[in-house]
Amino acid sequence: MNDPVDIIFCSLPYSEIELPYSAPAILKAIVKAEGYTAKTKDFGMVLFDLCGRDAILMGKLQHYFISPSNPLSESEQKIKDKFYDKIISYFKENPSKFIGISVFTLLTHKCTYEITQRIKEEKIPSKIVIGGRGAKSLPYSVLKETMNLNFFEKSTYYGYVLQQRKLVDHVVIGDGEDAILDVLSENKEIKEEYSAETFEYPIPDYSDYELTSYHWKNDIISFPITGSRGCVRDCDFCDIRHHFGKYKYRKGKDIAEEMLKIHKQYGFTKFNFTDSLVNGGLKPLEEFCSIIADYNNNNPENKLSWTGQYICREAKFMPERLYRLMAESGAEGLTIGAESGSDHVLEHMDKKTTSTALLEELEMFRKYGITSFLLILIGHWGEREEDFVEHCRVMAKLLPFIRSGTISMISLGLPAMVLDGTPSIKEVDEGKIIRADFDKEFVWLAKYNPTNTLKERMWRRLIISRLSDALQYPLDREVIQLSEINNTLSKNHKEINEFFRETLAQL
Repeated sequence: MNDPVDIIFCSLPYSEIELPYSAPAILKAIVKAEGYTAKTKDFGMVLFDLCGRDAILMGKLQHYFISPSNPLSESEQKIKDKFYDKIISYFKENPSKFIGISVFTLLTHKCTYEITQRIKEEKIPSKIVIGGRGAKSLPYSVLKETMNLNFFEKSTYYGYVLQQRKLVDHVVIGDGEDAILDVLSENKEIKEEYSAETFEYPIPDYSDYELTSYHWKNDIISFPITGSRGCVRDCDFCDIRHHFGKYKYRKGKDIAEEMLKIHKQYGFTKFNFTDSLVNGGLKPLEEFCSIIADYNNNNPENKLSWTGQYICREAKFMPERLYRLMAESGAEGLTIGAESGSDHVLEHMDKKTTSTALLEELEMFRKYGITSFLLILIGHWGEREEDFVEHCRVMAKLLPFIRSGTISMISLGLPAMVLDGTPSIKEVDEGKIIRADFDKEFVWLAKYNPTNTLKERMWRRLIISRLSDALQYPLDREVIQLSEINNTLSKNHKEINEFFRETLAQL
């Protein structure tokens, strides 16, 4: 047994397996700076190892955590059971006063629930604290049967549901940097929600990470770095504002210095911004790009590169010099939420952009050799048939950017979902959007757009898939996404038909 520490920060599946998860490393550095002892553990990589580092098998195992039923075969079930045993063994062999679980999104809900149950059953004495976006979300719909949620729990933050069931001792809502120090002190009352005006913190501590284990696909992995929190926009389908509040950002100089220090310490040259958007503030972006571009120009044999999420702006707001600096600083594979080719839908979403702005932005990307990854959202509650047709036309206009390599990949995603914590809930409260009790996110109908039924959304999703195939567009995780849609429809088809039959009859 190892010497006890004050806290173990860990992450659980659903997990990315191509880059380290930064939250545990950030929190470890913060508590160490205040004199506490800490360890970190990425249990997602433990599961990946148990899968023989087979990404396809890992995908099947991970589907368990986002599925309402158990889709595992007998052999896969054994891997899952062994995985849970390894987690429990780790906590027994590494005693700690606290176990800190990062619930990054609702996709982590199922694993967190089952692991906290096991920790309590095994009578591990550590106090459990959870935080992250997922702690502030309502329980994921797939847990309806797994957790046997009662009426009140369905409308309670997931973190508090676990606390009420005595599966966790503390729940951190909001920014965790200050909160975790209050938890560890045990002399301070935990606030209802934490919101820091800034988020300056020491260089993340990755000393416990087996960084080479992320080199499964190639010899270069993306190292996580955070430059901002929240978003400057408030799209009606997105819950970022709900979780992060007011947009906050670090100085471009500080971000660049952290990147250069990590590069020097660990040797990494590729970085992945965990931000909701990297270009929320153009001034810090230009400052950051200028410093890294200068480094790259002076170190042509050891250049740095970076990627992240990026919002599309109209050309009048984006000076051309910034595209050149972005390219010289190593910008690549920027993820753009294009969502729709219909300006009517974009306006309804409150995207504050247009389809023309997207095409103009892509043209500048092509000019300066910046690659991108597009996200598409089919079946938004404001999407009429004529809007979908216009979207298809714009999809066809992407062909030159696919051929030039400016667009490296497109994700067609799942049909539009109405999520708690998003501006769209206002329309639910006003009775404009009706949601099904058995699946509030996926099954809904907008009274002002009644022809946009789930069947219609599925049909449009298939048309876009076929159109993309015909144009030979590279699609991200298309088979997995279609499988998820099929599983949802297969499980709830009777309830879905009844919901639309009754709802349409009332209009």
